[in-house]
Amino acid sequence: MDNANDIVELQQQVAFQEQTIDALNEVVSRQQQDLTRLDRALALLAQQMASMQQAADAGPGHAEAHQPPPHY
Repeated sequence: MDNANDIVELQQQVAFQEQTIDALNEVVSRQQQDLTRLDRALALLAQQMASMQQAADAGPGHAEAHQPPPHY
């Protein structure tokens, strides 16, 4: 009878570990989705910054655009 109780306890532990692994896998999957979304947003922001820099460089006052304001 002692072996039967040990087997039941081991089965419960395995079931708990499987639940924990599933929960952790879900968290990792969500984090990967978040990282992918953030990477895309960062790439878009970098592209926008590059476009803004090109526009600023091509606009009037090109050399003055890189000068700090007079109050510095």
